[in-house]
Amino acid sequence: MDFLKDLKEIKETLASIDVSLQMLANKSEKRTTCFVNKRTICHRLNIPAVTLDKLIHQGFVSGGKSGIVEGLHYCKVYPEEKNSSKFLYDPYAIFDAAWRTFKND
Repeated sequence: MDFLKDLKEIKETLASIDVSLQMLANKSEKRTTCFVNKRTICHRLNIPAVTLDKLIHQGFVSGGKSGIVEGLHYCKVYPEEKNSSKFLYDPYAIFDAAWRTFKND
């Protein structure tokens, strides 16, 4: 059981490193070159999946003024898809928005 847990942790870490390398490679152009899954975004932000779902809901109810917004931060593979774990997330847009709204109290 510990072996499988270790493999899962290694997989998540490698996905996180991949996102970092993609973002570093495009630092000057600031354009999206990859989309990642929900698990990778949550791992990178160190938040639970339910928090990401709340941010998606916030983006929906605010009319795109806050939270995570479809078309800007994520896209759906199928328009009728409702399961957020099936969405494709833009790590550059999400991290950029997170840093812009970060407040150091």
